[in-house]
Amino acid sequence: MYAHIDEIFNSIQGEGPYVGVRQIFVRFFKCQLHCAYCDTPNSRIAGGQCRIERTPGKNDFYDIANPVRGEDLEDLIRSLWSPSTKHISFTGGEPLIHADFIRSLDLEFPLYLETNSGFPEKARELKDKIAIASCDIKLPEHNSTDHYSELLKNELETISIFNETAETFVKIIVLPETTKESISMAVEGIASIDRDIPLILQPVTQKRKVAPILLLGLMDFAAEKLKYVRSIPQTHKMIGIL
Repeated sequence: MYAHIDEIFNSIQGEGPYVGVRQIFVRFFKCQLHCAYCDTPNSRIAGGQCRIERTPGKNDFYDIANPVRGEDLEDLIRSLWSPSTKHISFTGGEPLIHADFIRSLDLEFPLYLETNSGFPEKARELKDKIAIASCDIKLPEHNSTDHYSELLKNELETISIFNETAETFVKIIVLPETTKESISMAVEGIASIDRDIPLILQPVTQKRKVAPILLLGLMDFAAEKLKYVRSIPQTHKMIGIL
């Protein structure tokens, strides 16, 4: 099988509870959403080239043509693996769009999925392959879609599916205009599935900073329903790595 892939590189996970863990990142093209804060907008539409890092940390990339064959991706991943690497992170874009391709891969490494959670039917196809699922929930102020209620329903269903078989946590991007009211449906939805699911509140990385008093207030609000609430920023941007 083949898939359109944006880039492949070995780096350090900068988000969520696995921050600091070495991973190989496979960034897929295509995404059905248009989040206002998106930091990889070029990956929304498939491109003709996939860039591959030769040496981890050097930003020395070369290009191969898209789409990429599954067997070739397997070889590239093995060539980039290192002693401290722990997972393969499928990210995007939206990797669940490529669920059939991911399912076809023959890899001996744990799979870490970073998803916007919008495709529960695709989650069912992959739930037995994924070791760790990082599931986003979008908020109304993210302007991700014109059909927010449908998206939230799909996100919660996806989280429920992965929670059955994988280590699952939820990530919500916090904007300066985020309120308790705007996260309430997400928090209640997570709690209705399993209040042990960790929630990561990630302050947006942009010039407009999230006020500490807002972030702390949102954490307390969410912790009234959920056991594990943490605030973790995008650390990879702080240290200047991919």
